[in-house]
Amino acid sequence: MAYKNILVHLDQTFRSAARFDLALDLAKRQQACLSAFYATSMPYLFQGAEKRLRDQVQADCAKLADQAGVEFAWVAEVEDMSHPPLSARLNYQSFFADLTLIGQPGADAGPPPAPPRDLPEKMILTSGRPVLTVPFAGNFQRIGSRVMVAWRSGRASARAVYDALPILAQAETVILLSFAINKADRQQSETTLKNLARFLAQHGIKAETEVRLISGIGFGDALLNRVAEEGIDLLVAGGALPSAPAPMAGQLLKEMTVPVLMSS
Repeated sequence: MAYKNILVHLDQTFRSAARFDLALDLAKRQQACLSAFYATSMPYLFQGAEKRLRDQVQADCAKLADQAGVEFAWVAEVEDMSHPPLSARLNYQSFFADLTLIGQPGADAGPPPAPPRDLPEKMILTSGRPVLTVPFAGNFQRIGSRVMVAWRSGRASARAVYDALPILAQAETVILLSFAINKADRQQSETTLKNLARFLAQHGIKAETEVRLISGIGFGDALLNRVAEEGIDLLVAGGALPSAPAPMAGQLLKEMTVPVLMSS
């Protein structure tokens, strides 16, 4: 199993080029087509100037993909969809990809054409596809060597694990992590992670399991601590559902220190 088409969102922000490089590396390892979609919150705001920038980005990306031996596709804006919000336009393009890479909006993100701060949440909730969000700070040239799965029994976590299988299959280390607040909860989580590890083994993926009993600290903070301690380069987690808000998912999207793959 592998991704066949990876979509990366590009824009005028300074992190866009690094996001493309990360997507290119992933596409090469997955032997996937890399599709690039350049879009801002206010298309054609600067008319000719933006077109020149977009054309230059397209040329640069095509050259890099050719040098890497990766099939490349430039996705143009759909004419009758040029005015809806960025999330809706990007959402539409994600329907036709196995995985979508986007950037975490910076804490100091300004007005349009900067991406809206809730772009990751909207994409995860509505795209129907896994979304890999890259932090606005940090250097991430490659992901997927040391992967941590934050597991909480439910649809979102199950979906995220399944959607991440192509990356997990190439990982050197996979850690399945759950938190518990009491001994009974811990015992149940240990049983669940054993079942999850068995499922992954059926896909040829060897995974370590860990259940941590915590108190006096939130799940989100505890998870970010473990990510740092283990030198994780990709976190896989379930996102919020329309009917079930997920505070930890929201915290991760705001405070992430490594790229995060989420599904709902």
